[in-house]
Amino acid sequence: MAPNWGQSRLIDFRIPRVVNKSTLTPFFPAAALFVFLLVATPPGIRAQESYIGQGLAPVRDFQPIQGLSLQIPGESIHPVAKGRFAMRLHVAESSTILQETTPTASAVLKLNQLRSSIDLRYGLLHNTEVGIEIASLYNNSGGLDGLVTAVEHLVNRPAPLRVNLNHAGFAYRLSRNGQTVLQGTNGAYGLTDTVLSSKALVIPEKKYLPGIALRMAVKIPTGDQSRAFGTGLVDLGFGLAAQKAFLGHVVLYQNVNEIFPIGHYLGFGLRAYMTSITGVEFVITPKFSITGQFDYYQSPFHHTGMKLLDNAITEGVLVFGYRFTPRLLWQFYGIENLDFTRDSAPDFTLATVITYRLDRL
Repeated sequence: MAPNWGQSRLIDFRIPRVVNKSTLTPFFPAAALFVFLLVATPPGIRAQESYIGQGLAPVRDFQPIQGLSLQIPGESIHPVAKGRFAMRLHVAESSTILQETTPTASAVLKLNQLRSSIDLRYGLLHNTEVGIEIASLYNNSGGLDGLVTAVEHLVNRPAPLRVNLNHAGFAYRLSRNGQTVLQGTNGAYGLTDTVLSSKALVIPEKKYLPGIALRMAVKIPTGDQSRAFGTGLVDLGFGLAAQKAFLGHVVLYQNVNEIFPIGHYLGFGLRAYMTSITGVEFVITPKFSITGQFDYYQSPFHHTGMKLLDNAITEGVLVFGYRFTPRLLWQFYGIENLDFTRDSAPDFTLATVITYRLDRL
């Protein structure tokens, strides 16, 4: 049986399409093939299961400093079936440009950071899974800068800070009381901290009630703290995920997490912090969906006197999901920081995710 990608079975209805022959062009065969691939139902999917939501994109806080603490990514409520495996490959490139000086500290972050991860899940019990995420970071001075600059000039709204730091090159430095406490280098690559996780579905989705799952995660300090690839601390997190399908083609999602870092980082005290991801998915065809997400990440730092460290992050996300087969899902998304909170978020992030569910071994 084809695996459930995390949604209830939804009503299958199709709207008849009307073709105006006068609009046909020499490129019609290629366009027709593209539309067919987009709309066609994957083999082996029953009609009543055709319109299935694909879940939240696994977004997280990608800010180079705040994001080193534990992040619980966005996802649906459904765990992997007992005795089965799932594998997720996730690659995200973020462009960050932040600068701040206070009487006791200063920081400048002008870099691109490529985060690559593999997330393995196993259905340990009925409605309960366990997982491990192994990730790496690559600091660089290129990546998205050209694209971001081009878009800013296109809309005639260049960021003043980007203009001021145009010739600064790569910068990743945080100083306190005249001493450098964190410094990344251009071209540095290494593994970051490892995350162990679990998820249990406690309330299945009903006709009028949302489904609810409980989540837990712990961050193991495997990253090199001296190279800004980890915090050297153990973090523990708990979360709740909920979702509900409406109107046959719309799915609502909500993830809320509370995370407890243990210890101090860079000489700053850390606090418990909350993260939240809200999403609305429109299942347009049996294979294709579009999801809008709003993300909120409270900072693990507090009372440092620096907005870059203390301020929360708010972001908008646009996700395109495509299900090649019942077991193979591809998602592509972009993240844009919002001005509800300022001077702390990455400028822009592009990411792609491939999820594959394996048969019982």
